[in-house]
Parts: sequence; structure tokens; C-alpha cells
Amino acid sequence: MVGFEARTPQGAALRPTSHFVYESIYTAILEKRLAPAAKLSKETLGQIFRVSNGTIQRALTRLAEDGAVVMAPKEVASVARPDERQARQVLEARLLVESEVLRQLRKGVDATTLAELRALVDEEQACLEARDSAGVIRLAGRFHLRLAECTENPLLLGFVRGLVARASLDIALNKGAVYSVEACVAQRGLLDALEAGDSVAATELMDEYLRGLFARMRFLPPPTTDLRKAFGMSARRQDKRQEA
Repeated sequence: MVGFEARTPQGAALRPTSHFVYESIYTAILEKRLAPAAKLSKETLGQIFRVSNGTIQRALTRLAEDGAVVMAPKEVASVARPDERQARQVLEARLLVESEVLRQLRKGVDATTLAELRALVDEEQACLEARDSAGVIRLAGRFHLRLAECTENPLLLGFVRGLVARASLDIALNKGAVYSVEACVAQRGLLDALEAGDSVAATELMDEYLRGLFARMRFLPPPTTDLRKAFGMSARRQDKRQEA
């Protein structure tokens, strides 16, 4: 777990692993301590974590596979920027996969699990009120993973885990207020539908909930090195003034 120093049984500190570095960077992105497009120098990170460039490289490679980091040949790695096209693809995949999760739960969910899920939503709303955006993202992710676990289908759970990780990063990197009290209301309604054994209503509520999250996301245009694109508006206005 991030925040705990690895130690031997005798209490001597161990050198951080690539997994520790991965978790540390991932958490910094989730908590908005690292901004989109922030450069991730291997040398600087190596000094911070006191590990080799190889260890940092393994962590960055894994982060790139998760979509959290961009790595281009001969360039310094950087934190990913929110991408509307990719975020929409994640949404479409989640709609398909999580609808199947709910279809498989058409016989309902036991009372103990429902209580656990409702407690997660209560914690999520408490984080909203405390403006703990990273806490909200983590708890919302747990909510979806717990539903997937109830299917007892490890492949389906794996799909949900990957998609939730991607969606969590998109939301963390986004400037919009993606989560809201309305999202918690939708989650509670979904659980009420599952308790009643109405998977159709639960699926409709999941669809509404996920689309609502996407609708509240705010995407900035990507930066460009093309001067014509960068000053396109000004250039067009100048051309019109010259024509006049």
C-alpha cells in the first residue's frame, strides 16, 4: 500500500520496488498532485525514490500500459492528458461490460453485500462533502468492482477492473466536477433495483449514471506545435480585416 515503507522483519528499510514507484505516481495523479502533461524525468524520480533508472522505467512502462503516462521514443515520459475520444471509448466499453454484470445479477444480491455497497456510497458522499476527490474516485471504483465480484466471473471482473482504472484516471485528470450528489442518488437507486430483483431497472440506472459522469467531464484541446493551428483564429481575423 502506498504510504508505508517496505521493511524487513528486523525493521531495516528496503529499497522501493517498481510496484511501489508505480503506486506512488498513480496516487499522485489521482490526488491531482501531478498535473496533466507533467514531465516524469527518470533521473529525478530515481533520486526521489533512490532506485535505479531500470526500476523507474518498469514503473513508467506499467503506467503507460494503464493509460496514466505517455511515453514517446527519445522523449521524457509525461502524465497523460484527458482525451475525449479515448474517454468515450472507455464509456462505451463500460456500458457493455457493466450491463452484463447487472444481467448476471438478475437474481439479486444478498443483504450483507447490499449493506456493504450502500456503506461505500455513504463514504463516497462523505468524501464529496469533504471535497476529497481522490477518495471519491477510489470509493466509486470499489463500488463497481464489488458488483463485478458478485458475478463470481473472474474474466468479467478483470474487464471491469481494467476499465474502472482507465475511467478513474480520466476523471482524475479532468477539470470538471465529475462526481456529484446526483451520482450517489443514482447508485442508491441502482441498489434498490437490485434488491427488488429488477435487473432491467438497475441496468437503466447504471447507463444513466455512467453517461452522467461522462457528460460532466471537461476536455481541453490538445496542445499543438503547428503555428497555423495555434494562431488559426487570429490569422483568419487578420485575413478578413485585410480583405475589408
